[in-house]
Amino acid sequence: MLVIYLYRLKRTYTYTYTYTYTYTENMPVHTRKNLNNAKSLLEQSQAILVVTGAGMSVDSGVPTYRGSGGIWTRSIQVGDECYSYDEISSLKMWKTNPHLAWGFKASFYHTMNTLEPHEGYSILLNAVQNKGEYFICTSNVDGYFERAGFDTSRIYEVHGTIQKNQCTDKRCNIRNGVTDAVIPDIDPDTLLAKKLPVCSFCGNMTRPNVSMFGDYEFFEEPAKHQRKRLNVWLDKVNREQKQLVIIEIGCGVNRHSLRMSNGKMMSGEENAVA
Repeated sequence: MLVIYLYRLKRTYTYTYTYTYTYTENMPVHTRKNLNNAKSLLEQSQAILVVTGAGMSVDSGVPTYRGSGGIWTRSIQVGDECYSYDEISSLKMWKTNPHLAWGFKASFYHTMNTLEPHEGYSILLNAVQNKGEYFICTSNVDGYFERAGFDTSRIYEVHGTIQKNQCTDKRCNIRNGVTDAVIPDIDPDTLLAKKLPVCSFCGNMTRPNVSMFGDYEFFEEPAKHQRKRLNVWLDKVNREQKQLVIIEIGCGVNRHSLRMSNGKMMSGEENAVA
């Protein structure tokens, strides 16, 4: 699904297109017209904000969460136990069964790291680089935008990234920040981590710098720093009255926290106004 917003002089025009066809002579007329409208909007734009969800990485082989066949819709069998995705990916699981929590995440992250950003990332990168002014806002944690060559100073990873670990001691995080990710090996029969990674500063266990379910211990300072850069960029675009187009890719059909309404993110991001 592709949603395009055109922001100009505080007025918002929203164009929502759902594409299920490849570009062929058999494409319905209305779909072809929508594509041409989208192309026109992008050509008129002076700045582009790209907002992406899990659907952005599907063509790389990474499953979605809520979509058809998504991991959130399936039960996860581990030995004799059966878990839901939000249960096995919760802060509670990290505290009560860290070997299983790490084992499940390590399996998923190994898959992400083995796969590659698909061609669409390169196409998108060329499009926004030609425009000059752009920013990426993504709920994905796979790090594919960085791997595809996007400027890291123009990326806001709302839920963190699998490329970094944080200590399970909040005070250590405040003192030392995040570290490069160390992902443990797992036992394929039990899905348990063979050895828990430890913090090089204090010796406590480390975990991904990714927001889990019920995660009041997520160290969000890196994401906050990225968000501040986005806010500064949006303020600059607004101050210079540039025509901003927002492209939303792979976020599903439901309203979500990253979607912008009346120029503000629904998640309540402070100052994120276009």
